Amino acid sequence: MEKFRRSYVYRVKERMMKNTESGKNRLSRTAAKEVPHRSNERFYSARADVKKACEDLQHLLRTSSAHEVVVADFVTAVTRVEQDLQSIGPDESKASSTVRDMAKEVQHLQVAETWVAATDRVLERLGAAASATMRDGLLEAQERVMWCVRAQHWDGELTAATTQLQGLVQDAEAHAARVAS
Repeated sequence: MEKFRRSYVYRVKERMMKNTESGKNRLSRTAAKEVPHRSNERFYSARADVKKACEDLQHLLRTSSAHEVVVADFVTAVTRVEQDLQSIGPDESKASSTVRDMAKEVQHLQVAETWVAATDRVLERLGAAASATMRDGLLEAQERVMWCVRAQHWDGELTAATTQLQGLVQDAEAHAARVAS
């Protein structure tokens, strides 16, 4: 038993010495992030992701069932993102985090486009079966989403407006299903 205990203590001490000698602490991890070629790689990778997301959204807009004016507003928003993306260089402060934020904004725009197009589809599906309050609520919520897109409030306000529109569209879809059966 004594032999086992000594060997266990020896192994624990050995591990502790290895951890203190070659272990990564917070400062060394921060320093590793500041290596120029790595930060440039992260920047260009994030930039490529945003470019791809913009291209995907533009393709989605070309095949969208939303009104032409709405599609034009979304295309303008995507063009703004692409222009902002071109103006950012890797040597600027916090460039890769700015580009990652742009990727999130493009995702918000994609979700907004989905629910704006769904609003048009459900209103067309309902036709005359939609009550005036339901139709007005959907159109008002859709316009609120489009105002956020036009005003470039793509993060907090757009998310709240899209969530509200989503709930209204889902209620209208349920109503349309009840009317159809």
